Amino acid sequence: MFQEILLVPAAAGALAFTGLKWRKQRQYRQLQVRQRDLVARYDADLNLPERLPDALPDFQRRIAVVPQPLPTGTFETLREAALRHARTERSYFPAHKKGGTIAYEDLHQVAPEIVAFYQSGYLRRLCAAVIGEPVVPTPLNDQSSCSLLFYDRPRDHIGWHYDYNFYNGRHFTVLLPLVNHHLHEDRLSSAQLVIRQDDREVMVPTPPNTLIMFEGAKVFHKVTRLEEDELRVMLSMTFCTRPQASLLKGTIRRFKDIAYFGVRALWS
Repeated sequence: MFQEILLVPAAAGALAFTGLKWRKQRQYRQLQVRQRDLVARYDADLNLPERLPDALPDFQRRIAVVPQPLPTGTFETLREAALRHARTERSYFPAHKKGGTIAYEDLHQVAPEIVAFYQSGYLRRLCAAVIGEPVVPTPLNDQSSCSLLFYDRPRDHIGWHYDYNFYNGRHFTVLLPLVNHHLHEDRLSSAQLVIRQDDREVMVPTPPNTLIMFEGAKVFHKVTRLEEDELRVMLSMTFCTRPQASLLKGTIRRFKDIAYFGVRALWS
């Protein structure tokens, strides 16, 4: 009798979870259709170059920096889209991370220009040319596929870490600094991207309109703390060679997304 009583709430919980999961999957199918419409609508407005830059860096150390990859007008469109929506989801992990984020799903509503840029053929060709093999955007239900990272409060930072690869192929992180300055002085913010290379720490320049590509599962990196009266806004994007994932990796990815974007990621 006691076991039967325990089974009732367990069954109800499983049914509720399945219902939420089914509803979320339906929302993603609808969002996929909307995404195609957004890309078609905003792609022309971005005025992306037809040709790639003449000089491209190599990727032998699994990291590369492309200065000024975008025309001024294109970059300003992306920067303005990012700053249109000031509300972020704040996360804080003592001794590791402090900052704000806007998830991929939300960007479709608040900054569709950024979604169109992430999905653009130009960006995909540029990344593939530098990395040395074809890449595709990571899936729509991965909240970190394309997100905005806001370092806008003193001591915002992220400690030393690798970017876990949730997919079967290779996985790459691509950063585009949109804002990086002191609010009252003509200089970059104190927050710096630092990598560990050959047993030494190397600072990677992150002025606005610089594209930084790296294989996050192989490059140990961190972002140092922001100081008073500074702002750093990064467009963070991920690409992979094979977007399929195992059940275990998909589960791990969901729990990681919960930490950054809230419990809604459980049903992604």
